[in-house]
Amino acid sequence: MKEWNEKAIEINDLCVYYDKRRKSIFEKKGKVQALKNVSLPVYKGEVLGLVGESGSGKSTLARAIMGINKDITGTIVKTDEYPQMIFQDPYGSLNPARTVHWILKESLKVDRKRKWTDEEMEERIKTVCEQVELPLDFVNRYPSQLSGGQRQRVSIALSLMQSPKILIADEPVSALDVTIQAQILELLDHLHKKLDLSILFISHDLRVVYNLCDHVAIMKDGKIVEYGITDEIYRNPSAEYTKTLLKSAGIV
Repeated sequence: MKEWNEKAIEINDLCVYYDKRRKSIFEKKGKVQALKNVSLPVYKGEVLGLVGESGSGKSTLARAIMGINKDITGTIVKTDEYPQMIFQDPYGSLNPARTVHWILKESLKVDRKRKWTDEEMEERIKTVCEQVELPLDFVNRYPSQLSGGQRQRVSIALSLMQSPKILIADEPVSALDVTIQAQILELLDHLHKKLDLSILFISHDLRVVYNLCDHVAIMKDGKIVEYGITDEIYRNPSAEYTKTLLKSAGIV
């Protein structure tokens, strides 16, 4: 069994707060606690599955790691200061008014780690398109001219442009049909191994997580209720909530 030692992300006692939505102007302002003392490692070179029902706090945790949620306590330590994100809806995350080439090139223009020449940018676009198995002539198309699977390949390419070591994939295949899901998951697995990426893979699909992830964390009501090696959690879950999820998915 592989030993996991170095951490790509280390989360300790993380709490995340939102401003409470007031029902009227007379209601007092307040805060809602979305995450409650979450501690979680993501090891270098692994895929960690984060599972839970809608509203459990999965996306909130992702946004905190990305630095989008700033009202927090606790610590998030990352070996890569600029992790990249793959979104659930590639059409919504890609600028519909711009070509794929423009979208990919623009990500290099705003790279905070280095400056790129035009020649280097063109070469990087070519390299990444090859990595995600997207025909190079597709870069001249607009997102609306691509299929759902092709758009997700563009979204993955976009996340890879600045050569990150950490990816956060937030339900990256849930909007795709089953056949295309399998292709994208195979691609992510290939990229993870080839590029030695650390991936936080957020999903509600326990079968997908079983096939892709090294560790799994089960989230409920803003807390981690169970964490461990994926195969061990699936074979011998300890938390009642985990047992319920596995049973509802027809796994146990």
